[in-house]
Amino acid sequence: MRVAVIGCGAMGAASAWRLSQRGAEVVGFDRFSPPHDRGSSHGDTRITRTAYLEGAWYVPLLQETFPLWRELESSTHSQLLTITGLLTLGRPDSKAVVATLASARQHALETKVLDAPEIRRLYPAHVVADDEVAVFDPQAGFVRPEMAIEAMLKGVDVRRNVTVTRVAARGDGVEVDTGGGKERFDAAVLAAGPWVSELLPSLPVRIERQVMVWWALQSGSDQFALEQFPVWLREGTPHGDIYGFPSLDGKSVKLGGHHNGEATALSSVRRAVTDADLDPLRLFVTTYLRGVTRSVVKSAVCLYTNTPDQHFVIDRHPESSRIVVLSVCSGHGFKFSPVVGDIAADLLLEDGTRRDISRFAMSRFTKAAD
Repeated sequence: MRVAVIGCGAMGAASAWRLSQRGAEVVGFDRFSPPHDRGSSHGDTRITRTAYLEGAWYVPLLQETFPLWRELESSTHSQLLTITGLLTLGRPDSKAVVATLASARQHALETKVLDAPEIRRLYPAHVVADDEVAVFDPQAGFVRPEMAIEAMLKGVDVRRNVTVTRVAARGDGVEVDTGGGKERFDAAVLAAGPWVSELLPSLPVRIERQVMVWWALQSGSDQFALEQFPVWLREGTPHGDIYGFPSLDGKSVKLGGHHNGEATALSSVRRAVTDADLDPLRLFVTTYLRGVTRSVVKSAVCLYTNTPDQHFVIDRHPESSRIVVLSVCSGHGFKFSPVVGDIAADLLLEDGTRRDISRFAMSRFTKAAD
């Protein structure tokens, strides 16, 4: 089978990898040159975790990703996944803590709840109130996104800096139009991220601009060392929902906001990071972390492609079973990319998948509109 993959960010690259591994001939198309920083699959590090507060139904898919990351590492001689564990910080009745523990209970996941004195003893960089706790998820860490995409696309024919203007069913195949010409394939994966609406206007999405910032550490701040500092997240603070990482260079730490960015159009994304973006993170750093300065080492902008319910789309195109639509990640999808790519391969090569993807059907938006 000859398959076109439209968009070579996380989901497209993973689809290309899994399809190729299973014998398909794959041609990728990307309007830039992946890995790049124009979409959602960049920023040095991306969190992965298992006790999933966004919904317990995600956990079986997450559990499949870890061996797939290791398979990719082995086949490409790269180091992509680092396990550090993850701390979800907040009050015991906070949404994040309650949902994380509920997910862990439903799937019998190993977690540990730390009280404030334990957090201060084990992770002195975190400033916590006496009534706060942390849920520690040991099966968590981070993935290197640019390296992962490069590894997934190794050996794949990628048409770089080529914009696809139309993907349409044609008889027993699919036609891909780049404006400069049309090409015929047996099937296609539509994984265009923020640009998905240009190819599938009926899919309701909202593009959200998000900022990632690397902050300089104070001299001698070794509590952020990779070996002893887990990735972490805090939801519902006065400064928004914030996540962060250990230091990879001993000099800086990365923080980012989650679902607190501005709506944007693709034609007018603000790529420059300003003081208006930085000030909430500066206040967060001052309030919740020790050993971090207010000096910026670097910053970046990424784009969330949000569905109305902030859950994924993994489904067949409404006009053709030969086109699979992925994944409209709503800001939390990168960690799933290996298994989502394998699901795309299932749908095209096996005409179905053993994984439960019923919650990710596009029809839920049509029903909601009705």
